[in-house]
Amino acid sequence: MQLDKLRLDLRPRSNAQGLDLGFSLLHAGGADVWRAWLALWLPLSALAVLLSWYNPDLALGWLLPWWLRPLLERAPLHVLARQVFGEQASWRDALRAWPRELGGGWFRMLTWWRPFMAGRGLHQPVWVLERARGKVATARRATIARNGTGGAALMFGSMCASFEFVLMMGVLALLGLFMPGETANPFALLTLTNQGPLQAALGTAAWCLACAIIGPIYTACTFTLYLNRRATLEAWDLEIVLRQLRPPARPAAARQAAAVLMAAPLLAMALLGMPPPVQAAGPVAGAKSVATDCAPPEGLTKQDSGRGPDRSPQQAALRRQLDQVFAHEDLRGYRCGEQWELRVPPAAEKEKEKPKSPPLLPRWMVAILAGGLKVALIAGAVALVAWLLWRYAAPLRFNFAAAAEPKLATEVGGLDIREESLPADVAGAVRALWQQGQQRAALALLYRATLSRLVSRQSLKLHHGATEGECLAQARSAHAAGALDSASLALADQATTLWLNAAYGARWPAAESVAALCTRWQAHFDREAA
Repeated sequence: MQLDKLRLDLRPRSNAQGLDLGFSLLHAGGADVWRAWLALWLPLSALAVLLSWYNPDLALGWLLPWWLRPLLERAPLHVLARQVFGEQASWRDALRAWPRELGGGWFRMLTWWRPFMAGRGLHQPVWVLERARGKVATARRATIARNGTGGAALMFGSMCASFEFVLMMGVLALLGLFMPGETANPFALLTLTNQGPLQAALGTAAWCLACAIIGPIYTACTFTLYLNRRATLEAWDLEIVLRQLRPPARPAAARQAAAVLMAAPLLAMALLGMPPPVQAAGPVAGAKSVATDCAPPEGLTKQDSGRGPDRSPQQAALRRQLDQVFAHEDLRGYRCGEQWELRVPPAAEKEKEKPKSPPLLPRWMVAILAGGLKVALIAGAVALVAWLLWRYAAPLRFNFAAAAEPKLATEVGGLDIREESLPADVAGAVRALWQQGQQRAALALLYRATLSRLVSRQSLKLHHGATEGECLAQARSAHAAGALDSASLALADQATTLWLNAAYGARWPAAESVAALCTRWQAHFDREAA
C-alpha cells in the first residue's frame, strides 16, 4: 500500500469524525462514484417498478433491489478506493471490474446478514480490497469492528435507512398533492386501502429514488470509517512521517570528500583576505517545520528513555532520526503557539497576590447546609405536585368500569331539536304554517322534528355543529348497523331533501307532497310513541 500517495489526512480520529470524513471524500471527487452507483441501480429500479405495476399485491418489486443492494455497493467502493490513493478510476472501469469483485462474503450478504447487518459497509473492504477469505476474513472483520467501530457503522446504517424512509414519504406526499380530488391532500397515496398498480409503482419508485440518493453516501462514510480504523491499528501517521524523512547519511569517506570540497572556497577567500559570505541554511527537503522554541507545559516532563551509550555511528544516526520523529508536533503531545492576553495593571496584580481571607463557615457546615437545602427543594417539589393533583383531580379521573353514556345533541345546524321545543301536534302545525304561506318555517319545523324523534326515541348519535349531509350519513350508518328502521330512514331522507332544496335552492315542493309527507310522518312517529 503506497501511503505516500494517500490524499486523506489520516490520523487517529473518533468514529464520528471518521464517518464525517466520507462526506469530504465524496464532495472532492464523487461524480464517478455516483455514476458507478446509478449505472447499476437505475436498471434494477426500473425492473422493480415494472414488477410492482404488474403485481401490485406482491412485495417483489422493492424486495429485489433491496436484496441485491449489498453487491451493487461494491462498484462505488472500487472508485473510492482508487481515488484515495490518487488513481483516476472512472465509472466505466468500476463497471468492468465489478463482476470480479463479487467474490467473498456474497453468500453471507444475501442470506442471514441481509436483514440485520446495517453496518455491512465497514466489512465490504475486507473482502473487496484486502481479498481476505475464510478464517482470515473472520479474524480481520472482528479486529476492524472493535473499539466501538462496528456499533458506529450499525448506527449509521440505521440512520441512513431512516433518511431513506423520510425521503420516500416526502416524495409520496409531493405526488399526493397532484392526485385528483376536491382538495390537495399530501396523504392521498398513503390513505388508500386498495393499492392499485399505479400506487404500487409510485411507492416503489419513491423508495428507489431515496436509495439512489443515500446509497453512495453510506458507502463513502463507512469506507472512511474503515480507513480510520486501519490508520489507528497500523499507525499510518507514524509511517507517513517516517517516509518523509531524508535518506540516511552517506559513508564517512564521502562525507570527508564533500567537506574538503566545501571548505576549499572558504580557504581561498581567507588567504585573499576576503570575509566569507553569509548564507542562510536552506530547508531540508520533505521535512516539516516544527516550532521547538517553547517549553513543555507543566506536568509534561521528559522521562528518562533508559538508553545506553551509542555503540556505533549508525545507531547514533538512527536515534537522532527517532528523536526527530517524536519531536513532530503531531506526536510530542503539545504544540507551540502565540496567544494575545490582556495586560493586568500593577494594582490588580497586587490584589491577586494578597492572601485570601478564610471562609466564613467551615467546609463541613457548608456541606450540611447544602444537603438540607437540597432536601427542602425536593420536598417542596413533591408537595407542589401533590397539591396540583389534589386541586385538579376532577379532570384527571378515569372510570374504567363503565363508560358514561354519550350526551345526545340538542342543537344541530342552528336548529333546536329538543323535544320540549316542538308542538304537541307536529304534523298539524306544519300544515297550518304551510296554509299561512310560511313554507320555510313549515319545512324547518318538519326537519328538526324528524331529527328530534331520531335522537330522543331511537338514540341516533349526532354531534353539535353537524351539517344536514352528515346527519343523513349518520342515519344511513345506523340503518346499516340495524339500529334504525327503514321507515324512519326514508322519512329522514325525504325531510332532509325538501329542507335542502327549499333552504339553499329556493325550490319549494308542492302542497300535496308536503301533506302526504305529514300524513306518513304522523302515522309512523305517533304509532311509535303509542
